[in-house]
Amino acid sequence: METNDTEIKEKYAFTKANMKAKKLREFYPHLRTYLIVNTLFFIINWIASPGEWWVLYPLIGWGFCLTIHAIDAFGPFKDFDDEWEERKTRELAKKYNDR
Repeated sequence: METNDTEIKEKYAFTKANMKAKKLREFYPHLRTYLIVNTLFFIINWIASPGEWWVLYPLIGWGFCLTIHAIDAFGPFKDFDDEWEERKTRELAKKYNDR
C-alpha cells in the first residue's frame, strides 16, 4: 500500500511541476514578444510623431495583460491552492452528507 501511495504522490508532484513548467514556457515568449513589439512601436513613435506619445497606450494596456500572465505563471497568490481545494472538498462533502 505504501508503494502505491508513494507512486501517486510522485505522479501528482510531477503533474503539478509539469503544469507549472508549461505556464512558464508560455509566459517567456509572451514577455519576449511584448518587449520586441513595444520597442518597435517606440522607435516608430519616436521617428513618426515624437511630440505625441501614443506608444504609451499599447505599452500600458499590454503591460497590464502581461502582469496578469506573470501572476498566473509565477503564482505569488495561493488563495486556491491544493490545501484550499482539499478543505473545500471536505466542507462540501460534509454539507452533502448532512442533508
